[in-house]
Amino acid sequence: MTARMGVGRGPAVVAASMLALGFGSSLGFFPGYFVAALRDDLGVSRAQVGLLVSLHFGCTGLGSIIGARITERVGTRNAVIADQLIVAAAAWTAAVLDSYAALVGAAVFAGFGYALANAATNEAVAAAVPETRRTLALSAKTSGVPMIALISATLVPWASDRWSWNLILMIAGTAAGAGALISSVVIPDIRASQRGTQPGASVLPRGFWWFAVSACFLVGSGQPLFSWTVPYLDEALGTSKPVAGVISGLAAGVGAICMSLTALRADYLGRSRRVPLIVGLCSVLAASNLVIMSGLTLGVAIAAVGMFVGFIAQLAAIGIMHAAVVDRAPHAVARATGVTMTGYYLGALATPVTFGALVDWLDTYTWAWLAMAVCTGVSAACFARANRVGDVVP
Repeated sequence: MTARMGVGRGPAVVAASMLALGFGSSLGFFPGYFVAALRDDLGVSRAQVGLLVSLHFGCTGLGSIIGARITERVGTRNAVIADQLIVAAAAWTAAVLDSYAALVGAAVFAGFGYALANAATNEAVAAAVPETRRTLALSAKTSGVPMIALISATLVPWASDRWSWNLILMIAGTAAGAGALISSVVIPDIRASQRGTQPGASVLPRGFWWFAVSACFLVGSGQPLFSWTVPYLDEALGTSKPVAGVISGLAAGVGAICMSLTALRADYLGRSRRVPLIVGLCSVLAASNLVIMSGLTLGVAIAAVGMFVGFIAQLAAIGIMHAAVVDRAPHAVARATGVTMTGYYLGALATPVTFGALVDWLDTYTWAWLAMAVCTGVSAACFARANRVGDVVP
């Protein structure tokens, strides 16, 4: 990129991007927070609830590459606005139609819309923030996702005992509409004509697909932290839904804060040491899944410790991963993000429904958490291989 658009507005761009990602991802998290309401009202199984989460993030993955190309054509601002309006329309439509089929449609529609926001916000932040603060900025932007999880996990289980899930979706849709308005004012309008023309622009390094594979297993193994910890604490460990929501929400919030603190350290270490740090965090996430599983015998407190550590490790790894993607493909940020996010959200597609199906089939959460630990180990190995992609200057 020959010029950074929006320099001097970095904090505002990061904040607006954080809101856009949070509101854009909301329909992917909400079903896991009102599982009981959906099962009582619509008569669906855990696997069907998990399918809503999987469809949302899976469609984001399938749409990420084309979403990156659309972003290059229409510009970052228009791409973010479009995502927010799509989410708003999907949420209100599902709420009004009041059926499982409508929820499936909303998950698909909003998922494809969310593919626009990932590429657009990465490019907007990379353009507005100096390289020396890039990891911190991209981590702060990405923290919009766990922050919406914090708010949702804390409030939605409580609200679902008092309000209908339809009303909750209407509130989410209204918030996304507000996000579109904010984005129209703050997000810089970066288009293809404003990008660098140096040789190799928009060409990804050889073997870059390893980042997509690594992201697939990282996000797949950590997605149940967002989607299934509340029902796990409620159904398997005997806490009430509000208490389960508070535990999960606080863990997501602490993870979001530590995400930014880890990003500061990653910026200090420099580009060449970011991917090895991700490998270490994946190992911590694998261990945390085993600790959560042990809560079935050791109690709620131990499971909660595993959740806090797991959120911290996964979110820190994701934030640093976004910076590593920009490091390895600095002249093709939107396209590199699209490729990586394809794997990222295919992982998010696979595990929520698989996790729920395993619990339904085996009538225990044990094997589901164990499977997530194995997936994280695979992610660590894949990131170790991805560290050989591209030329990185220390």
